[in-house]
Amino acid sequence: MKTSILSEWIFIYVALFLLILFLCSVYSEIRKRRFDPKPSDDRIFRCGDCAYVYTDDPTVDRARCPHCGCMNDPFTF
Repeated sequence: MKTSILSEWIFIYVALFLLILFLCSVYSEIRKRRFDPKPSDDRIFRCGDCAYVYTDDPTVDRARCPHCGCMNDPFTF
C-alpha cells in the first residue's frame, strides 16, 4: 500500500516538473518571437566610391548614396 502511494507521489512530482518545464519553454518562445526583429524587405546597397552601406525600398533598382551622391546597384551576398 505504501509503495503505491509513494510511486503515485513520485509520478505526480515528475509530471508537474515536466509540465512546468514545458510551459516555461513555450513562454520563452513566445517572448522571443515577440521581441525579435522582423526581416525587412528593403534592399541593401553599398557605395562604390565611399563604401557606405545603406538600405532603400525594395522597388528601387538603383539608389543614390546619402553620403556622396553616387548611384549604386543593390548589393548581393
